[in-house]
Amino acid sequence: MSAYQAMERSYGSLRRLLREGAYPPGYRLEANRLADDFGVSTTPVRDALYRLVGEQMVEASLGEGFHVPRLTEAGLRDLYEWHSALVTMATRTAPTYPEEADIRAALARQPQAEATAAIFSLLAEGAPNVELREALGNAGDRLHPFRILETAVLPSPGDELEELLERSPRGPAAIRRYHLARMRAAPALLRARSSRK
Repeated sequence: MSAYQAMERSYGSLRRLLREGAYPPGYRLEANRLADDFGVSTTPVRDALYRLVGEQMVEASLGEGFHVPRLTEAGLRDLYEWHSALVTMATRTAPTYPEEADIRAALARQPQAEATAAIFSLLAEGAPNVELREALGNAGDRLHPFRILETAVLPSPGDELEELLERSPRGPAAIRRYHLARMRAAPALLRARSSRK
């Protein structure tokens, strides 16, 4: 396996684990241990960790190494606010709307967090700006560990997904309501995330 392939494999595996919330906030990500887990040398794992630092999925600090980000309530609210702005911009600039069959397929995905990711991916695909699509994907990946916990914290998160896809003028209002509900639930989501093993 080439060095590039080893780095891409390490990056993909680690990104998936972070997205799934496999490690608790503040968990130290040791390159040597991860290299053993992934069956590669330490260098590609370090490269993958630095790449994930650039994507804000990992934090690095001098003397403490790499660790899973510890979001504060304000930080989580800011992330939801950023995601809301990106989704709104994507839907306003999209020249086309997702096909009904694609919408139904996205809504049917399980678990709920995957359906949410699929819906936002559909909404992002229509945006003509590549940077906007990538920023929306990154924000969604950073929110994914919290999406996994929504069914335990929010009353009926699935119902809101259908509203997000309406073509009516209520669309932007539905996007805002969706994000405000999660911003209000930030303390409960953070508690659930911290207590998850």
